[in-house]
Amino acid sequence: MRPAVSDGMKHLPSIRMCIPTRNRPEMVREVLEHEMEDYRCSGIRLCYYDSSDDTKTQETIADFNKFHGMHVICKTLAQELCVDYKLVEILKDFEASDDEYLWLVNDSISIYPEMLSKVLDLTGEGYDLIRLPIAGSGAKDDAVSTDAQDWFRNHSRGMAHMASTIMRRTLVDAPHAWDELTQKYIGNNELGAGHQYFFMVAFYLEQILKLERFRGIYLGNTLKWRRDSPLKKWDVYWKAYLFDVWARSYVETIFALPDAYRDKAAVIRQSDNVMVGRFSRQSLVTYRLNGWYGSKTFFTYRKFFPLVSDEPQWLCLLISCMPVAFLRWRYPYLFDVEEHWEEKMEQLIRNLAEDDVIIYGAGRYGENMVRKMIDAGRRKHLLGVAVTSMEGNIDAIAGVPVRAIDDYLDQRQRALVIVATLPHAAASIKKELEKRRFQHVRMLFQ
Repeated sequence: MRPAVSDGMKHLPSIRMCIPTRNRPEMVREVLEHEMEDYRCSGIRLCYYDSSDDTKTQETIADFNKFHGMHVICKTLAQELCVDYKLVEILKDFEASDDEYLWLVNDSISIYPEMLSKVLDLTGEGYDLIRLPIAGSGAKDDAVSTDAQDWFRNHSRGMAHMASTIMRRTLVDAPHAWDELTQKYIGNNELGAGHQYFFMVAFYLEQILKLERFRGIYLGNTLKWRRDSPLKKWDVYWKAYLFDVWARSYVETIFALPDAYRDKAAVIRQSDNVMVGRFSRQSLVTYRLNGWYGSKTFFTYRKFFPLVSDEPQWLCLLISCMPVAFLRWRYPYLFDVEEHWEEKMEQLIRNLAEDDVIIYGAGRYGENMVRKMIDAGRRKHLLGVAVTSMEGNIDAIAGVPVRAIDDYLDQRQRALVIVATLPHAAASIKKELEKRRFQHVRMLFQ
């Protein structure tokens, strides 16, 4: 379905969707081609902020506008600007515009039409913040908040993720000083213009404290709302700056917030930015195997580890010093897992016979596996998606039902279960499947 443009919809507040990008013209084109009709019908104003080393992205957008009769805006920014300084420019442009809402989106993401329709309806209700759920987490029901501390404490999981927050004009209309905010949240340490990532989070948490009346809504986790471009590569940015961004900058941003916000350490620990295991034992081993983690990194960031990792300090230190040759022998399945997951999916699908398939996992890999099977014409063989528990999970992915694994017990003799999760989760899932006597199990990552 696509959001219909009715007479009523034409009078809804306008949304300015802003997309920072750098040196990825092919992905910009792929995303625009995919989303063109949905966004055209929604009336959303698309604005790219490009800091590429050349003009290829601008030319791509100009060609797209000419061929499709669109008016996608592309603004050129200085090449040396990190993403947070781009966000300051985006906010300034929003302040000077006549748009009512700002939606910041990664250059690899498209929003599915069902969520576009829902957001368009919600903007008509005057919420200051609209938060979309993070996949695989969150309650089913929408939650409305009228208190800044309540929002910070209870609705801030994943708040740094682009694409999940839509901000109303009321936040830029409240008193603010760009220079002071920039110095406080970007220029306050030697990272400087380098590797911050959280200015937008800091800005809206600063601003909602100043509103006479605040009202935000955190949407229940009832549908998949985003699509990642198949051209997206996980290693584009995070290899060099992973610890700067997620261990340090995120923590420092939260602690720099006004004192009106309490329980800052608890909010950091519950965040999706770190709780998904970003600094778990397995993740640290993976970083060590890929050359991103060593003793120097440990000693640089060790004061942040108690806030972002559940592992004891001695173990974090031990992994940082452990010989890579031993780790490669001990954890062979971890090396380069993220580099080749799409190829693994495609190879697995090619090798399927006429098996009826259950995909285990409703997260990033499970969703992509479902969509790749559909694209490959295998929908009729796809029985469904399995999860350990339905609590906090959606009901379907691309029309394929999501159910608890115990609901598939009648298929355990004949169905092939593909475990589409990372190895540390897959190992425990495999044991549970064996207990339930599923006869045919295949792991996405061996």
